[in-house]
Amino acid sequence: MDQHLPTIEPISEGDLAFLRGVDSPTIANAIEPFQVRDRTEGFIGGTVESLFPELPPTVGYALTVTMNDQPGPVKGREGFWAMFEALARMPAPSVVVVQDTSGHPERVAFCGEVMATMAQRLGAVGYVTDGTVRDVDEVRALGLAYFASGVCVSHANFWIEEVGIDVVLAGQTVRTGDLLHGDANGIVIVPREVLPGLPDAVQRVRDKEGELMAFARSEGFTLDGAKTLTGYR
Repeated sequence: MDQHLPTIEPISEGDLAFLRGVDSPTIANAIEPFQVRDRTEGFIGGTVESLFPELPPTVGYALTVTMNDQPGPVKGREGFWAMFEALARMPAPSVVVVQDTSGHPERVAFCGEVMATMAQRLGAVGYVTDGTVRDVDEVRALGLAYFASGVCVSHANFWIEEVGIDVVLAGQTVRTGDLLHGDANGIVIVPREVLPGLPDAVQRVRDKEGELMAFARSEGFTLDGAKTLTGYR
């Protein structure tokens, strides 16, 4: 199986620790002032939801995969080993990102306890798909983050088509090596070029929102005052 895997440069442990301490909506807001992309780009949400919203933020490098499922003879397992071999070569932490190509994602679980356990042993901290998954109690106990469109009891007849190609989930293109940040609210792609200024940007978001929320909760709240605080004209 052909694997289109770029060289992935890991970010610093300090950057990883910082990202793990911030919620995803704040990260999304803090990226906007850098103007590195349109505000309608750079995130996965909608039908792809966190199944374990109680977990802390998940941060890792994407490994992209396409998976299919159709009636008929069982396909070969070469794709599974290609995916695991790619995970073994990637820097940790990694996040498996799976695009459904079956056309019926509600009819096939693309991950369960066995795959999740093996992926975790190879450095994965999360599994993201626009399809469905299973073994939710067992995977929750592992501490591996699940982001999916739902659950399905059977793995049906699925196979891995390609590893390392660009995929599209909920309208967002994801590439192998993308830095992902996800929590109960969804997933943000973090551009590496903003990392040096991101802590200050996050603090500005927190300060601005904190000031507005304190005013909104105060007895002196007025709409005109809120407009002034937000710079609305």
